[in-house]
This record gives sequence, C-alpha cells and structure tokens, in this order.
Amino acid sequence: MHSGGGILNFPRWLPIILGMNARYAILLFCLLPVALQAADFGPRMEQAQWVVTQEPDLCELVQPVPRYGIARFHASPGRTLRFYLEPQLPLTVPGMGRLSLQPPEWRHDLGSRSLGPVPAMAGDTLLRLGRTQALELYYGLETGHEILVQHPDPGRGAREIRVTLSPLRFREVLADFRACQGELRTLDFEILDDWRIHFDFDESRIRSDQHGELRRALAVLRDNPDARVVLGGHADERGTVAYNEALSLRRARAVEAYLRGQGIAAHRIEPRAFGESWPLDPASTEAAWALNRRVDIWLTR
Repeated sequence: MHSGGGILNFPRWLPIILGMNARYAILLFCLLPVALQAADFGPRMEQAQWVVTQEPDLCELVQPVPRYGIARFHASPGRTLRFYLEPQLPLTVPGMGRLSLQPPEWRHDLGSRSLGPVPAMAGDTLLRLGRTQALELYYGLETGHEILVQHPDPGRGAREIRVTLSPLRFREVLADFRACQGELRTLDFEILDDWRIHFDFDESRIRSDQHGELRRALAVLRDNPDARVVLGGHADERGTVAYNEALSLRRARAVEAYLRGQGIAAHRIEPRAFGESWPLDPASTEAAWALNRRVDIWLTR
C-alpha cells in the first residue's frame, strides 16, 4: 500500500508469513538429502539363507532378498556357472551398476575389493553374469565376504539402490549344490545361446506357432556365422525307446531343413537324437508331455 510520502507499507502479518516460509524452506532443505540417499536392501542375520533347488538338469543356489527380489547361481548342462539378480521392481531403462566384495561387520580380517562396473539391464533380470564374474562372487561368498551390488533406482526418490548378499549359511549348502552339479548331464560342447521348438504328439512337422522362436534363433545364427548349431531332438515317454529315438531325430532334422532353407550352411548344423531320455518335466501328464516334445537349438563353438 502506498502512503502520502511514497513509502511502501506492508501488512503486519507479512513478516509472520515470510518467517513461516523461511522455516519451511529450511526444513525442506534439510530433508532433501534424505530423499537422495541410497536405498539399502539385504537380509538381516536371522533372515539370511541360501537354498539349493534342483530340477531335471538344473541346479540353483538362491538367496531371497526381502523387499527386493532374489539372487541365484545357476548351473545346467552345457553351460558354465551363471549368476542372476532379479528385482521385484525392474529397471525401465538399462543403466550401469557396480559390484564389490565387502567384509561383514564381524569379519575384521577381510578387506574390500571392487569388481568393477557391470551392465544393469531393464526387465526381470537386472544382472546376468557369465562364468568369470559368477565365480568371483561365488568364491567371495565362500571366503566370507558380502556381495554389494549398486545400481540405479527404478523409481523416484533414492539416488541409487544398494543390495547386499550375505555369506551366512552359504558354505553350509555348498556340498549339496556341488552334488547337484555332479548329477547334471554332460554335453561335449558349451552352450552360448539356446532356443526351444515344441511339437504335437507323434509329429515332426514344425507348428506355425513356433516360427517366432525360429526367427529369433535365425537372427542370432546369422550374426554368428562361424558358430556351430547343435539340434537336440526329444520325445515324451509314450512309445518304445527305439520309436522315440527315431521320432526325436526326425524332429531335429525338420528344424535342420528349416534352417538350411533360410540360408544356414549345412556344415554348421549337427542334429542329435535324445529320445525320451531327457525330459524337462518327468511327470506323466499332458502338460509334461507337451513340454518334453521339443528340439533344443544350441549355439556353440
């Protein structure tokens, strides 16, 4: 408001409002770092556990991480040890993460070691580590280290996510995990990538709904012209052993003919017949039989 002398006259309540706003500003400024700090996940000491899970031709060593997801070491025929980290809330865009080995608070004899940056993938699996890095984590846990994974926040608020995997009870289950691995089927090649084609009962004709998977396989095969392709044919348990052996070979050769027709050189492809000897599901049900009638397309060296 203006007075006769041209001096501005403020209402008496304005300094009060300004004072309140200043106090709120200071409060908000103090709370701001809380919103930007890291969000930590990991099992408490009483929660920490490692569990061995075994299925036909599959062994996994799993640690649940409360409110976050699961971490798992994975072993299967033809594949070296792998490590996967699977969050409940996945990244929407890929980013970069960091791995390190850290001493638990009760192990003053251990030091920390950075394992460097790793790609953090969007989708259900955030980390997918091959043999070398998986073994670093495996041996780190075996010697009593914690694994620290740091990656971008998929939501809003925290600057980064920190996931700690505990070594507690890891060594207690190693004998079971190694025994499981010893029972896995041995292949004479390493699987670099794989796809699976399913068949109708007593059929070796490729179904139309399997062409999408074949196209995905073809794209990778064309990008790796020096790699070999092994086709593993399988049958369900119904029928004689000899009949299922022949049926599984016909299925493998049907996929071979398709690949050759799409320009994959014949010398790269090796069909093999496993008959009924390698079920994915050993149950005697329609669902299990449908799963077991298949050809595995394995990319290898």
